[in-house]
Amino acid sequence: MKTVIIIRDQFSQNKTEATVDDVCKYLAEQFDSFPENARIYHNHVSKQTDVTPKTVADIEHLKTLDGTFYVVMHPEWIQIVFWVVTAIMAAYSVYTIATMPKPATGGAGSSNNELAARANQARVKSRIPDIYGMVRSYPDLIAVTYTYYQNEIEVEECLMAIGRGYYQIHDCRDGDTPAGAINGVSVSIYEPGIPLVGDTAFYRIGQVFSSLPLSVKKSASINGQTLQQPSDRVLSDEDNNAGIYFTTGGVINRKNTGINFTSYFKAGDAIDIQGAAYGVKDAILSGTATVKPGGIITIQSSESVPDYTSFQGVLLTGATFEIVVETLDPETEEVLSTESVFRDLSGQYDISSITRAANGSGYLYTITLSQPKNTNFNWEFVTQDHTIAAGISLNKSSNSVVLDGAYTISAITSSTITLATPSSINPDWLKLPDLLGGTTYNLVSSVDLDLVTDKWVGWFDVYKDDATHLHLNIYFPNGLWNQDSKGKTNWAWVNIAVQYQMIDEDGVATSPVYNFNHNTGRVTKRYGHGITLKIELPIVGNARFRVAKTGKHRGNNPMTDCKVKDAYLSSEFNKSKYQDVTVIRSRTIATDGALSVKERKLNCLVTRKLMVDGTGALQATRDAGQALIGMALDEYIGRRSSTEIDIPQIKSEIQKIKTYFGSNAPAEFSYTFDDDSLSFEEQAAMIASACFCETYRYGNKLRLKFEAPQDNSVLLFNHRNKVPGSEKRTFNLGIDKDYDGVELEYTSPDDDLRVTYAIPENGSARNPLKIITSGIRNHAVAKTRAWREWNKLQHQTESVEFDALDESNLLVRNDRILVADNTSIKTQDGEVVAVDGLTLTLSQDVEMQDGVTYYIHLQLQDATVDMIQCLSGEYMNQIILTRAPLQPLVVDEDRYIKTIYQIVAAQATSSSAFLLTEASPNDEMTNRLTCINYDARYYTKDHSYI
Repeated sequence: MKTVIIIRDQFSQNKTEATVDDVCKYLAEQFDSFPENARIYHNHVSKQTDVTPKTVADIEHLKTLDGTFYVVMHPEWIQIVFWVVTAIMAAYSVYTIATMPKPATGGAGSSNNELAARANQARVKSRIPDIYGMVRSYPDLIAVTYTYYQNEIEVEECLMAIGRGYYQIHDCRDGDTPAGAINGVSVSIYEPGIPLVGDTAFYRIGQVFSSLPLSVKKSASINGQTLQQPSDRVLSDEDNNAGIYFTTGGVINRKNTGINFTSYFKAGDAIDIQGAAYGVKDAILSGTATVKPGGIITIQSSESVPDYTSFQGVLLTGATFEIVVETLDPETEEVLSTESVFRDLSGQYDISSITRAANGSGYLYTITLSQPKNTNFNWEFVTQDHTIAAGISLNKSSNSVVLDGAYTISAITSSTITLATPSSINPDWLKLPDLLGGTTYNLVSSVDLDLVTDKWVGWFDVYKDDATHLHLNIYFPNGLWNQDSKGKTNWAWVNIAVQYQMIDEDGVATSPVYNFNHNTGRVTKRYGHGITLKIELPIVGNARFRVAKTGKHRGNNPMTDCKVKDAYLSSEFNKSKYQDVTVIRSRTIATDGALSVKERKLNCLVTRKLMVDGTGALQATRDAGQALIGMALDEYIGRRSSTEIDIPQIKSEIQKIKTYFGSNAPAEFSYTFDDDSLSFEEQAAMIASACFCETYRYGNKLRLKFEAPQDNSVLLFNHRNKVPGSEKRTFNLGIDKDYDGVELEYTSPDDDLRVTYAIPENGSARNPLKIITSGIRNHAVAKTRAWREWNKLQHQTESVEFDALDESNLLVRNDRILVADNTSIKTQDGEVVAVDGLTLTLSQDVEMQDGVTYYIHLQLQDATVDMIQCLSGEYMNQIILTRAPLQPLVVDEDRYIKTIYQIVAAQATSSSAFLLTEASPNDEMTNRLTCINYDARYYTKDHSYI
């Protein structure tokens, strides 16, 4: 016995003392919940003797201690680190029935078994999911997700694995939204061994993937760094009245003799010219515009644009049109929904040809674009004429000269600046002699000269030994545009420079520094967009890089802010197909529909396809028997041959389940196995448990046993086949551990979330038995399982444990058996010594009272028990049967085991029936059996819900 002293106020002399067997149980009775400010001390109150449990293991340790225990409640204002010991209560109020043991593992679990709030994740070196039945699958990433900009819109590509084997796909979602209803989403799912490119997917939404995914290594150092402004304004016509003009040969001059160029610049400096535009100016076309297939734009306008044929570019702004997108069922091709989607054709395009014809009181301009899809992929969706309300500006006239750009100073005097090879940077310098007579002296303009001061972001090292390309995603959060002096939106540009160098595994440079420059050209976009710079590396391997904004537009009010959003090293993916794994590819374009999905977590409702009976044709199935057969034959899980699996028996047992319940649902199993530490036996037990079964071996064959009401027992145990003195019987008064209900957790088929069914259904139970199931995905089956467990709690009145001889090896968990009460001297059991017709000679004398009907239970050789009414015989150890046994009795002297028996009165024929709950081996000859009383009321709710 142990002494527990409870001191509810450490500053008071009041205390409660009790002598108990179990400290934890006593505390659970004293407190509704263990106080946060309480501590438990062993024998003495000191820090060293503090035994307050923090884990379940600590609780078990506490149970082993003897002596005196002090439970002291400290005031909450004392600054002590308290541990909330809810585990003490949990040890007595929470009992989790796991359908099999699940060892702790350091690997990440499959998303299939995780909370819905989590996104798809990579599970490096973890088990590929094995899905059986129908589940909501959250595919695992098998390659690094990467993004890039296509037509200045962000695109994300993913490569994921659903699981091993083949599947039927019922739907595909991004979060809770059907993928087909999201504009810009493409999904392709490939069966094992099928190439990942081309129209080879067996399930597809959106566009076909025409190239393999990239294998990438992302730079962890890039986190959206802003590229600083590249230059400082030095001279301006507006601010300094410099009177800047240009002459042939790349020479900059000034009219203001008070300006000394050498005070601002020196040879070798980088200089940026802005505002040097002459000749034919850009023209604005206003009127009704129509876009046509093939990259054709027609504009009905009253504007008569002079020299219109000289324009080689056109800028479209706000060029949106509406299309209707249909979502089709991938199996029936039935239209599921329609959605109006707006596409934007804005962008700077090259003109292939431009014509004009008089039309009424105005003109009809017809512009044919050169390869418009290279600028904006939305031209792919122009399959008919669409009227648009857009801003249209003709630019890049062959009769205009624009000398803007970033150059290098080769020579300088007080009055002139000579540029190094300016025509190689801007070919408009070649127009200067012919169009402008070699000088802009008499032409009006407002020119700015800026000193370029590069501000680099980097160096950053990225390690990927097979890399062939460097990718940089540059994002313009506020767009790229300029507001002129009249308040109108106009174009702007930036120049981005990248320097990169090859390095070895230690970060030591192995190549010279290479340069890459990108100029955006004239852009008029007042919304966030981006570009991707793709740089081919000179050799394969690791690299480092840095990036800078080396030039920008110097208009009246330019918006040129940009950030480095992502950086990757990439190589071509080294696998074009995956054997034995169903793979999914997704591409998401950052449309309004895609951006509205708060949690982008791709998921599919799938059903595993298995070969029928392990050898037949592939068939989508939720059948638990087929799952067990398929798993047993799997070369990585069961590794069994067909000779080690009793396939006909398993199928027969599954049919028994369906027949008994009148439904296929109780014989279904739907679950994802993702834990590589589980043994085949544990996984097989999970499948069996979900369909009210147990697995067992008969000889060397795997079999299945369905737990159903049993009218007859399979074995009889009496003093002849029990180890003497090993029997222990326990009688229950009330329900075990004072459980007052059941809470069973399972997967809802409605939304694939984990839900709980409670008995009582109003949730009033304060100390429920908590059950966590695996593989149940049906409301009715879950309720039936819960009621079985609750009925067993209610009607379990007696339990027995004993050591049985080796015939107990024939038993399977949940078998009904007969157990003679050998703890009582009144039991009548033994062996049959001889048979003479219907007269049996027994090993023990028999006492039969007058007026009482008696039955004998005989253990037959086929592992069944025969119950026959019997009468007194001529001798005390003889009885007479009222009918012949179902099989011959074994009484020969040379037999090791003879027929055993038990005689009971009619009113006690079922009192010795038990249900086997556990069998564990003691040695080669005996097993320890644990049983509970058999009661048909365990199964009274079996047909209430199914």
